[in-house]
Amino acid sequence: MNDHPFIFGEDPHVLEKKSSIKEEVSVSFQAIEIGHYEMPIMFTFFRMRDSKNLIFVREMVVMVEENPTFYKRIKSPYTNEDWKKSVLIKSTTHLPYENVFKIPYLLKVLLPRGLEDKALEGLQVSSETLEQLRLVLISTRAVFDEGITKDNYMTYFRHLLWWEEIIAKINLRKYNMSSVKLQKEKKGYYLQVPGLAEKRPSLLRGDRVYIRPKECDYTFESMIKDMDDDRVLLGDLDENFSNYYSETCEFDIRFLMSRVPLERMHEAISRLFTSKQTCRAFPVAVKKQIPCHPIHKFYNKLIRDNPEQRSAVEHIVSGTSGTAPYIVFGPPGTGKTMTIVEAIIQLVVRNPRNRVMVCTDSNMAADHIALMLMRYNKVLNINNFLLRANSQSREWTVMPAALAPVSNGTNYENFYSVSNVQMSTYRVVVTTLSHAAKYASNRSQASHKLQMSHLFIDEAAQASEPATLIPTTGLLVPAGQLVLAGDPRQLGPVCISFEASKRGLGQSLLERLKTTYENLYTDNSDYITMLVKNFRSDPDILQIPNRLFYEDNLQALAKPDPLSQVSILGLPGGNRAVVFHAVHSREQRMGNAPSYFNERELDMLKRYIKALIQTHEVLPEDIGVIAPYIRQVYKMKAWLKDESYEKIEVGTVESFQGKEKRVILVSTVRANCRLLEYDAKYGLGFLVDDKRFNVAITRAKAKLIIIGNPACLTRDRKWRDYMELCQEYECYFGMDTQQLERNSQLLIEIARTRFDKCRLTEALKPTEDVKIQKKKKK
Repeated sequence: MNDHPFIFGEDPHVLEKKSSIKEEVSVSFQAIEIGHYEMPIMFTFFRMRDSKNLIFVREMVVMVEENPTFYKRIKSPYTNEDWKKSVLIKSTTHLPYENVFKIPYLLKVLLPRGLEDKALEGLQVSSETLEQLRLVLISTRAVFDEGITKDNYMTYFRHLLWWEEIIAKINLRKYNMSSVKLQKEKKGYYLQVPGLAEKRPSLLRGDRVYIRPKECDYTFESMIKDMDDDRVLLGDLDENFSNYYSETCEFDIRFLMSRVPLERMHEAISRLFTSKQTCRAFPVAVKKQIPCHPIHKFYNKLIRDNPEQRSAVEHIVSGTSGTAPYIVFGPPGTGKTMTIVEAIIQLVVRNPRNRVMVCTDSNMAADHIALMLMRYNKVLNINNFLLRANSQSREWTVMPAALAPVSNGTNYENFYSVSNVQMSTYRVVVTTLSHAAKYASNRSQASHKLQMSHLFIDEAAQASEPATLIPTTGLLVPAGQLVLAGDPRQLGPVCISFEASKRGLGQSLLERLKTTYENLYTDNSDYITMLVKNFRSDPDILQIPNRLFYEDNLQALAKPDPLSQVSILGLPGGNRAVVFHAVHSREQRMGNAPSYFNERELDMLKRYIKALIQTHEVLPEDIGVIAPYIRQVYKMKAWLKDESYEKIEVGTVESFQGKEKRVILVSTVRANCRLLEYDAKYGLGFLVDDKRFNVAITRAKAKLIIIGNPACLTRDRKWRDYMELCQEYECYFGMDTQQLERNSQLLIEIARTRFDKCRLTEALKPTEDVKIQKKKKK
């Protein structure tokens, strides 16, 4: 048995009761790979009184890293305490907010507890209230069991929105602060908010914050006027607040969730029926087929030469879907946004009465499509061709400077409000879904109702159905055309309530229509076009997502990049576009923070980034780093800043949706395999989420480098497929997990064999199988 890496002591020792033996063991360790290494140490015992054997296995843990890391535990100011009742003194510029669609009391009690039979157990309420709750439980469960129908639509989505609101408020209460100090400056009062950059809590300019001086019966309402990574500026406080302030005074803080977005979605659900727009959520085929007319002049020649893109534009311009939404199914890198831009240009040029609104789920996506439309400004020479409408709460500095001439800006510093009358003078308006609500719900300008002939929603798969309905039911004329562009195989809507998400709030209108109305949205170019030509990624990169998510329909047509054929670290192999680097490690958290980070993977990321820039002369702006946890993102950003590599973009999967980079590095972070089941149950991370996985691995053009713990990743089919592809291409580096498994099994077999070879008398040989008890000890 000399063909194994294990060493055993030669002489057994006899241990008397209550005695001990000390042995000094020298351990030498060599490793060229960064990681977390575990070496088993086996103790074999033979109990003489009953001739039984026992083996204890401990693990010696060795961590190989660039530099040792130490973290101080930071005390959190968040208390999760209930807010005590007190007299509220309103802000000086208190913004009106509506409570038309208040959560019914019984649902407020029921929904946080769920809809299971045991939901009402232990409630301290009267028998009458308990019976009412029981009836509400039965009726609510019946609504969700039935699924979405035209008859229950309003009830169904109202309940989902209320559920989301309840859980959001419960989560926000976790960030109540106690005994904190404020810093007074000319503009107002600054409050330190740890975790703000990580959106914990998630705050926006204009949000309300309650401030209560310690041991005081008064609460002062304030407004967030400005914010940065770890503090907010509070202003608009009543003048009497100054009587309670000093540098040494302590305050309790409560953040409040704005109900306005939810109210706008409730309104949109109501309008679906009152504004004759049910055809958008419950489409029917046109009674008489509308002919698709060919287009002879394309403003983008690439569209003209791409059959799928050309078909989509021609069908949209011809209006073949009638009042049913037209879907542009755009997988990664297939030119979805380019396609709808061409369709918008064609519509504007063909009919001077056409008014087009383009909505997206985020400002970033709205900026992107506005920049693409701007390219045609001079060519078309149309007065008031384009307006990029921004919310007044948006910071001017985060908008691309090139959009300034077509935005609602004042002196290039702030955004002003645009009236419905002004808005109607523009041929194309680009804004976000949330900002569109302002015009859809503007009762003060009811006599100047803004009406659009065409509505395009880009990245529609990321928007919840109620959010999509805001401009659809509020701004689109009943006979107008709705175009939904997106990819239901990528990221969907972001929800706080897991229960509301799985019941439909986490599904976009685009995805529901595509899966529910297969007669319309399956291989029917009058209603849907799937773009199939991928101009972004190397064929190696596209191989796994194409097979797993797109039925091998995608065609890889990207131009070859020499970087795809280079081994970045100079290791043998690695001359393909996909790489997997195995790092055996463990994730960590700072105190009780919910976000994880992984130092070993960070060390490996640094190696690759230095090699890419210093050896292979890749520009920092051509590199992107994706991690599922915001703590990993900020640790990476801190290092990049120290190295003057700030142009490298780092973010979570959500922040990379719709983007592309020449090189993408992915740090999977997770190393505790037992937590993967928890992630799968609650849809966390991207290790178990198909849509997040798809987005993460389809951002790269020339090189995709994934760094992770194979022992965990191999448990998931899609990650296992990726690792096997890298092994096939000889682009798998780091420690071999399979070899570790073989070593573990070999150790057990050797242990069994050695009992037969122990220097003990024949009478002391083992009489039953070895029992293995494995425990970790660092």
